[in-house]
Amino acid sequence: MLDTEFTKAQPEYVTVSLTDYGVIELTGPQTDEFLQGQLTCDMKQLGANHWLFAAHCDNKGKAMSTLFVSRCGDSVLLLSHKDAIAASLAQLQKFGVFSKTDIVDASDKYHVYGVFGTAAPERMAQWCEQPLNTEPQQAVTALDDGVVFTVGVHPDQYLLVTERDSFPTNSEQTLWHALEIERGRPTLLSGTLLEYVPQMLNVQALNGISFTKGCYIGQETIARMKYLGKQKRAMFRLVGQGKPVAAGATVEQQLGENWRRAGTVINAVSRADNQLSMLVVLPNDIEADTKLRVKDDDASLLEIYPLPYKLDES
Repeated sequence: MLDTEFTKAQPEYVTVSLTDYGVIELTGPQTDEFLQGQLTCDMKQLGANHWLFAAHCDNKGKAMSTLFVSRCGDSVLLLSHKDAIAASLAQLQKFGVFSKTDIVDASDKYHVYGVFGTAAPERMAQWCEQPLNTEPQQAVTALDDGVVFTVGVHPDQYLLVTERDSFPTNSEQTLWHALEIERGRPTLLSGTLLEYVPQMLNVQALNGISFTKGCYIGQETIARMKYLGKQKRAMFRLVGQGKPVAAGATVEQQLGENWRRAGTVINAVSRADNQLSMLVVLPNDIEADTKLRVKDDDASLLEIYPLPYKLDES
């Protein structure tokens, strides 16, 4: 079970409208082949009943987006924050002219909702009017007008992508983003695009990188980091007190009596009591008891918390 400081342990039922998420839809006979040369995941492993996590990089291996990838009928959907979707869409459309694939921003077509809690499986099945797939682990349930991603357990967590705008919500987006931080699953925003190789965002720990599938944009840098031991930074989860911060903010570490730059905030949420939860890229050899704070917030105090996966492999 996750340490759900923000979402409270095992909430019953939380539903949010993820209006900050966008969707790219690709359709055509060469869609898989095209995406195989664009994304870090192996499209040959993408079946009809499960989703993949992936990064989309430039030719220097820097990630412009982290994505949920799924089939939806005859199409493939890419799902992420709208900042990242805009960056990926531009590159995909630039290279897509050479492939038989139609690439569109489907953010107006599909509505995205986040759902989690102990009652979520039953409530979702009722709304979808069908049982949800539970296997494989990253399961997808096909709907007549969209898909449901199973994206976590303890608590059960779903992404609903649907053409209907009638799904009832009861909470704010902050609770969803807090749970994503606890999952250690990064979402790139405008302040962090094209700054980090995917391994610095722990994408490999989320099974989002195939090191055996062959060439794709940014593959040379990603492979060099793995096989030549070039990785010096990784993403950590920090929890503590402080003022609200945005993606791209600087985190400092204490060295003697001084404070020095340590890393950059990828995602962060805050509560009214000034409690912060965030994902931050830091040196991968940082000590667990290092004193950390947000730059320009001298009263802030942050601690490194465990992630739900291991970072042994680059």
